[in-house]
Amino acid sequence: MSNSKPKKLKKQRKPMSPETKRNLGNVFKSIISNQAAIDGAKETPWWVATIFFVLSICLPVIPITVAYSKSYGSSFVSSYNYNSDVGVQNTFTSLKADGYVFNVEGGLLSFNKPVSNDPVATDTYRGAYNFLVYITDKTGDDLSAFVTILDNAKYESGTTNKYDEAKVEEYATNGTSFYTPGFVVFTKETMVMAVYKEGTTTRAGSTLGGLTWNNCPDGDIITRVLDVDNELTGANKTKAIFDNWKSVLNETYIHQRDINTRNMSLIYLGVYAALVVFLGLMVFVLTRGKTNVYRYLNFWVCQKISWWASFTPAVLGMVLGFLMSSNVIGQMAFIVLASLRIMWMSMRQLRPMQ
Repeated sequence: MSNSKPKKLKKQRKPMSPETKRNLGNVFKSIISNQAAIDGAKETPWWVATIFFVLSICLPVIPITVAYSKSYGSSFVSSYNYNSDVGVQNTFTSLKADGYVFNVEGGLLSFNKPVSNDPVATDTYRGAYNFLVYITDKTGDDLSAFVTILDNAKYESGTTNKYDEAKVEEYATNGTSFYTPGFVVFTKETMVMAVYKEGTTTRAGSTLGGLTWNNCPDGDIITRVLDVDNELTGANKTKAIFDNWKSVLNETYIHQRDINTRNMSLIYLGVYAALVVFLGLMVFVLTRGKTNVYRYLNFWVCQKISWWASFTPAVLGMVLGFLMSSNVIGQMAFIVLASLRIMWMSMRQLRPMQ
């Protein structure tokens, strides 16, 4: 009598059905084949088209989200600061000498001295204002109005004399030119900074508001900005102080950056979704002709054709979005490419009988 154990039979795999093979083939072929996109939309379950729809509207949004999430509060003064680095050093040194304390605590900024409509610290260069610092308790529309006044303020070139409405004719006769100095406005909840090209009223960059203290470490801003190696002198010291200031700008921008990233991502997501649905409507309209062999396609199938066909433009749009993230072409790439593919499909595969 044999004690050998019976051999286990190997479980044989069920071969893939011809229908599944055909559907998978259409999925891959649809990347370059319009006919495969049409066939796949007609033959596969609804959830396959839904996956294509989700991918088609999400992929081109990725570079937009990444671009906004990488923006910095100091970007407008990173390449050329128009002498605002010297202005920050001199005004903050003056503020410290005058006993000012700008203390951040719990996402709010407090001052140890009264607010004022006049600058609490100034920096002059070649006899003219270079940079001004303000502290105010204004908020909302009042703050916007105050910043607008500073933005439109004009001083006689080479002086600290403010523009005088009573001297308009004299200015015209003498050919007097004007400039606007850079400034920073501190409030309890936010901060605004603007820089101008030297000797002109042309703004070179601005935070445009939105800088909050939510993500800024607690402590005195003035002390933090001026906290550099005592052995540094001249341009090296100025750079170190300005680097500290740019860190403050970056931290105060985080809250607004997150809001901008979320809002712009949702806006483009909505735009792209509306586009894909609209292109499905176009397929439906363009196949309604009496001589069109695809006239039997209902609205839902036409939508699925658009969803299938939008995947490849979405991939290309994502790539172009990363390559041209600072260019509007990168944001429009998916719109253009998806529209072109649907138009080409309508003229070739979905055209009426001749």
